[in-house]
Amino acid sequence: MSSPLAASLRTLWRSACVIALLLVGLLMALLVAFDFSGRLDRLRMAGWWHRRLLGILGLRVTVHGKPLSGAHLTVANHVSWLDIPLMGSVEPLRFVAKAEIRHWPIAGQLATACGSLYIRRGKGGARPMLDRIAVCLRQGGAVVLFPEGTTTDGRQVLPFHARLFGAAIEAHCPIQPVALRYHPGAGGRDVAPFIGDDDLLRHVLRVLREPGLRVDVFYCTPLATGGADRAALSVQAQAAVERALGLPVAPAAQTPPLAALAA
Repeated sequence: MSSPLAASLRTLWRSACVIALLLVGLLMALLVAFDFSGRLDRLRMAGWWHRRLLGILGLRVTVHGKPLSGAHLTVANHVSWLDIPLMGSVEPLRFVAKAEIRHWPIAGQLATACGSLYIRRGKGGARPMLDRIAVCLRQGGAVVLFPEGTTTDGRQVLPFHARLFGAAIEAHCPIQPVALRYHPGAGGRDVAPFIGDDDLLRHVLRVLREPGLRVDVFYCTPLATGGADRAALSVQAQAAVERALGLPVAPAAQTPPLAALAA
């Protein structure tokens, strides 16, 4: 375990690096905003930025399997705000974010530059978002959802909300379940989960102080959407994530065979 002095120096150095990276991110966001020709690859730029951030924070990522190529809807369990740079570092994805994030300082500019899709919570907000996701998928893109709707400590998976799974059905593209597992930090502390009454600033400082964190990303067997309904797909995706994490799995519908993906 590192000494208090080493932890303080590490926090100061990483904080300075994060601030510098945020400034780089804002510059990249400005370039994207004024790229009227559309020549800049915003997802590739975002991937570079996310990988640099994880490097500064000391996250050591091990990827098991590989993501689908082409259009697909990725669904993952949700543990922390770290899930966003983590998923963005592994594959080029567009994220679904709550509408108010668009107006947050710095985070809003970065999220918009990454092509985030903003959802308005409450009655009537899901249908327009489903349509926007479906359009993105039809154009060959990939979108990631955290269908639990909130974060957990990673020791359980909450029921997946099925509504937005309909976008993959409408776009006739597969669903890629992904399981995220963060390992304890120094001394066995659970550093990564961002839950309950956690304050973002204090949580970021805890991560900055930590010598390093290990995280596993499990790409599960993709689910074909042909002939399936969204409720069944959400159950199958949740079961796949639970199996990858070694958690008890409730009885679920049979996963469509991989051969169906090529149909």
